[in-house]
Amino acid sequence: MRAPRALLLTVAVIASALAFGPRPATARSEKTLAYPVAKVFPAAVRFLRVNEHVTIVEKDADAGYVMFELEQDGKVFPGALELVVTESSGRPAVRLVLHIEDRPSYVEAGMLERLERKLRLELGSEPPAVKQEPVKPRSPETPKAPDPDRDGG
Repeated sequence: MRAPRALLLTVAVIASALAFGPRPATARSEKTLAYPVAKVFPAAVRFLRVNEHVTIVEKDADAGYVMFELEQDGKVFPGALELVVTESSGRPAVRLVLHIEDRPSYVEAGMLERLERKLRLELGSEPPAVKQEPVKPRSPETPKAPDPDRDGG
């Protein structure tokens, strides 16, 4: 009777170690920049290919993504850069969402920082915010009653 109980205990320990043990890191970093996505996408593709030396696997400007492979430490890590159209301070902006499988978040954060520097060099500093003048509430115009002294009546 003792052997099955020990076996069950061993199985329970292994199962809990698998369920609650360390897992690979799944980081995801993002940054929002006030540039139009139409200008950011081609610059981001050039950045990934030329500056970061990754292999572009697939890209789609209309859908706003680039899938790539990063070779690091003798291994290949799949990654994706998403470009999400948004708005920042009343101007067009793009949220860059970067995910590289099995790499720590500082790898993604560093890559986003370098991409931001490249965009500032190529596209200039972010355009000024669009100033929106406050809308003055319109008071309902009430018709003036005729002035009997003016009408000559």
